[in-house]
Amino acid sequence: MENTQKFKGWSILIGCFIVMFFIQGGLQTFAVFLPAIMKDTGFSLGAVAMISTVATVAAFLANMSIGPLLKRITAKTILLIGAAVCAAHFIVYSVADSLFVLYLGAAGGGISIGLGTVAPVSVVMNNWFVKKRATYMSVVIAGSMFGGAALMPLSGQLIHQFDWRVAYRILAAVVAVVTLITILFVITDDPARKKLKAYGADEKDTEDEAARESGSPSEKSGVTPAQARGSASFWLLLLGILLVGCSTNIENFMPAFWQSQGMSVKTSASIMGFYALITGICTILLGRVSDRLGARSYIILTAILFMIGTALIYMVGAGATPVVILSIIPFAAGAKKTSTLTPPLVVADAFGRRHYGAIIGYFTGMLQLGIAISNPIIGALHRSSGGYKLPFTVMAVLSAAALVLIFTALNASPMRRLSSGEKTAETFRN
Repeated sequence: MENTQKFKGWSILIGCFIVMFFIQGGLQTFAVFLPAIMKDTGFSLGAVAMISTVATVAAFLANMSIGPLLKRITAKTILLIGAAVCAAHFIVYSVADSLFVLYLGAAGGGISIGLGTVAPVSVVMNNWFVKKRATYMSVVIAGSMFGGAALMPLSGQLIHQFDWRVAYRILAAVVAVVTLITILFVITDDPARKKLKAYGADEKDTEDEAARESGSPSEKSGVTPAQARGSASFWLLLLGILLVGCSTNIENFMPAFWQSQGMSVKTSASIMGFYALITGICTILLGRVSDRLGARSYIILTAILFMIGTALIYMVGAGATPVVILSIIPFAAGAKKTSTLTPPLVVADAFGRRHYGAIIGYFTGMLQLGIAISNPIIGALHRSSGGYKLPFTVMAVLSAAALVLIFTALNASPMRRLSSGEKTAETFRN
């Protein structure tokens, strides 16, 4: 039996981290470019704000295509397409002279989120890691937070040194070169292609054999997409993750909330940079929690922290900067960026690993749909109430509803029932 310490696939983890760092981290820089775009083009804030909606709808559609695409091409090929579209998205922005071109670039950004970030990356990681999968997946997803924290100030310097159009072209070149080389020469879809086993696979062989003999599920078992869709768990999870995306998107409104209470733009931007680092650290720590205690514990903990954090942020407001920074820590542990880890964890837990790639896109897509519809909802709540108390309260309630839905779905999931002996392992392996 091969010792897992001799595992040769750590480069896959590093490669996936780099992809998330530059693609999703790069996409987060739009907030830095926004003032320069508006000043140069004369577009109104409302018109430019539609970019977010266009991008998230495109991301939803791209995520929904992952399953069908994996029947025809590999996850590596999907990542290559996502990286190329991301670079093209920056180029299109750099030549935008009309709202149509700007929205076209936004659609490209959304497609690159779907094809170049969480969904295909999690498929690769699911193939390569059996032991401590949630921990290593969380490290990869945290790459997007660290990427945003690094690339946003860099983009600001480029805009100051040149102009926003040149800065976008430089960003496009960097993302294209780094990510395409990484995907082509570092990332491999499946350890079998390198005549290797997934990390921890040897340790699971004995467990899988015992599972087959006892009739309980193994790591290699899993329901088909049709069986997943036929379960109540599938639809409860979809609705729960929709609410996760909707509720946690309140993070995008935190700078506006602070500034409405007198905080300067510079201070709020600095706090958001620190917030990006905190979310990355929290994502990794919570991945370890999931490995030790399970996906259900992860969901409960992130939901509770989000609700506590939301209340703290509202109560503290634009107070002393150190107090504001402390108040965002629990929020960061349950907010949108950290919750990006939710779909990969719940899909593997609820439906197994065998058909993971064909199922994951539904849930990463639903997260994006929640983000898309939350912007007008939060805006409407703010207008109707004249402040941020109602939006913050509603988002906390939606987070609680998401917790109930996801927890119920996981407890009633096909793999959970399989563990209880309601179905045979053979049913789900075929």
